[in-house]
Amino acid sequence: RRKFLSISLTVFPVLTIPQLFSAQNPAQKAIVLRQGESRFGFPTPFLGVNPNDLKVSSKDTLGKLSTFDYIGNQKAGPSLHSHLYQDEVFYVLEGKYIFQLGNEKQLLNAGDLIFLPRTIPHSWVQISEKGHLYYFLQPAGQMEEFFKRMTELGASGTEAERAQVGIDSGIKNHGPGLSATDEHIISNSLSNGFIVRAGENRLGENTLLNGINRNDIKVSSKDTGAELSIFEYNGKEKGGPPLHLHYHQDEVFYVADGIFTFQCADEKYRLGKGDMIFLPRGIPHTFAQLTDAGKLLYFFQPAGKMEEFFRASSNASSQKD
Repeated sequence: RRKFLSISLTVFPVLTIPQLFSAQNPAQKAIVLRQGESRFGFPTPFLGVNPNDLKVSSKDTLGKLSTFDYIGNQKAGPSLHSHLYQDEVFYVLEGKYIFQLGNEKQLLNAGDLIFLPRTIPHSWVQISEKGHLYYFLQPAGQMEEFFKRMTELGASGTEAERAQVGIDSGIKNHGPGLSATDEHIISNSLSNGFIVRAGENRLGENTLLNGINRNDIKVSSKDTGAELSIFEYNGKEKGGPPLHLHYHQDEVFYVADGIFTFQCADEKYRLGKGDMIFLPRGIPHTFAQLTDAGKLLYFFQPAGKMEEFFRASSNASSQKD
C-alpha cells in the first residue's frame, strides 16, 4: 500500500535526503487547525453568521498565499467586485453556488473548482440551504486585514468606511451582487478563468497513485506563474507515502473526507473532516489514511515540480503493474 511512492522515489530520490531548513520559511513545525478554528483565533464571519475562517495566513507564506474556509448558513454572497492584484480560487465542498465572472454565470456543485483571474469583476451566491467553500487568494494581498476590519466595523460601520476598507485592500466595487431568488442564465463556457468539475483533472490527465487512488491537478503551476499548485486526492485504500521532505515548498492538506494520521518531524496528529495541517518545507513528514476511503484537498506553495513528480509516479506504477 506504500508502493506508489516507493516507485516514485526511484524517479525523484532527492525527496528523501536529510532534513533541510530554509531561511525563507517562517514556520519550523506543523500548524494544525481543527474544523471551525481560525489561524489566529479571530473569527471573521460574513454577514455575522457565516463562518469565514482564515486557515493559511500571509504570515505563513511570506505574502504569497492566504486561504479561507467558508461555511454558508445563508443564501447570500458578496457584491460584484474585482481584486486588482490577486487571483481567487474557490473549491466547493458542499452545496450549490452561482458564480459570475464578467457577464457570464456558471453553476457549481460539490467537488467543482473555479479560477477567477485578477481585475475581472466577479461574484457568487449560495443557492442551497447549506454551503461550504474553501478558497484561495494568490498572492495574499490585504485580504486578511480586509475581513478583520470589516468584522470590527460590524453593523455600525458606514458605507464610506466600508468602501475605504475595500480600497485599502485592493478591491474595486462594481455594484450589487447576485440574488439566490433571481433567474440565472448559465453560460455555455467562460471567456476568462476556468472551471474544473468534480472528478476532472485540469490537464485532462488520469493520474493514479498505486494504480487506484485518483490524484487530480485542479490548479496547475502554469495557471499561477509557478507560485501555487492544487491537487485533489481520492484515497481508495489505507496507508500513505514514506517519510519525506520538500526542499523548496510548503505543503498544506485539508481533509475533505475520512480520517488521517499526519507526521511532521517527530510529532503526530490525527485529522478528520474539516481539519487542516500546514507542513513547512525542509521538515520530514508523511501521512496515512486510516479509513477505507478518504479525500484530501492539498496544495504546494510554490508549485515546484510536483505535477511532474506525480505524473512520473503514476506512469512508473502502471508500467510495473
